[in-house]
Amino acid sequence: MSTITFSNSPYLVINSFPANFVPVIVLSKASNIEVRDAIRRTWGFYRSYRDDTLRIKIFFLVGTDDFMTQRIRMEQNVFDDVIQVTIPDMYSFSAYKELSAMIWVRKYLPDIPFYIKTEDDVILNMKVLAEEFLPIVESLADQQLVIGWFGSEHIVHRGAYQKFIEAVIPASAGELHYAMNLLYAVTASGADRMIAALRRLEMIEYPGDPFVTGILRDAAHVQITNLAISSDQLKYEIANGACKTAFERNPTLLLCTTSLHIGSSKSMPEYFDAWNEMIGEKQI
Repeated sequence: MSTITFSNSPYLVINSFPANFVPVIVLSKASNIEVRDAIRRTWGFYRSYRDDTLRIKIFFLVGTDDFMTQRIRMEQNVFDDVIQVTIPDMYSFSAYKELSAMIWVRKYLPDIPFYIKTEDDVILNMKVLAEEFLPIVESLADQQLVIGWFGSEHIVHRGAYQKFIEAVIPASAGELHYAMNLLYAVTASGADRMIAALRRLEMIEYPGDPFVTGILRDAAHVQITNLAISSDQLKYEIANGACKTAFERNPTLLLCTTSLHIGSSKSMPEYFDAWNEMIGEKQI
């Protein structure tokens, strides 16, 4: 943890957010400038929820990229929503960026009851998030939980994962569940337990997707709420570029993946097409 430091926008006044504030931490590559701009202009654009009694604030967490340092500083100065962490901006370090999101929230927003983590290759239906997803999280906010999708494809059998060595595997038995990383929520007390549990774990190089919401969560004895079995209302789709069609087919869809999910560098128009579909406007 001592190697993880953050660079916030110099104009970001952390303690100015109201009590009804929900942070959404979007993991993003430093080079995905156009994607962040598309998110700001579509689902991440600030608007009122619940008759202006709820504020949802988007933060982009980016890693370190030597070629993007000046560009990130400019973006921070203009938008006040970019956080840079001293983690290399490479896929093999994505779990550490995921962990960094938790550490940043507990360090700079210690009074919030929970946070939401997502990715920049996702298009969120904010109306469904505010009206369907958040009430579930709010009702469980006083517990030590990770709330997300822990489906059958997000189970690691003990002994099958290369980093499950005795030095880090918790003593609990059975299958190890980890959350689908496109969207999940973590309560404040759950995050605190996981951060404390880091002191009991040895260094794991390139830990992968199961680390934060799987290995670390299990080591900290933090429980899960599995939306895969507890909610029939909340759905997601791995559309990888067909989000406009996905939201047209199911307007109550909570989230959808753009073609950025499979590495396309030309995904920006998809955010606008899907957003226009969600808000009922014809594409111009």
